[in-house]
Amino acid sequence: MGAVIGPVMKSDAQVAQAGNQLFQALPPKARLLVLAVALLIGMAGCSAAWLDYKQDYRPSPNYCRAEQEKYAARLGCVVPQRVPAEVQR
Repeated sequence: MGAVIGPVMKSDAQVAQAGNQLFQALPPKARLLVLAVALLIGMAGCSAAWLDYKQDYRPSPNYCRAEQEKYAARLGCVVPQRVPAEVQR
């Protein structure tokens, strides 16, 4: 087995503590810059995901309930198609 350089992080809490110590070691202006860059990266990622989601979005049809089937035209809902018994498992 190869040699490990430095201490091995064994839990999420230890990783978070090490990251906090590194962040606290930065000067205040550098901390502000790191936070601003992280915020911008997060905003860009959320915006890209939202735009990608909106491109393929098609609203699902408004399906009628069993008691609404008689009034489908008036209610503007879609009557679900019945699956033949031989197709059902």
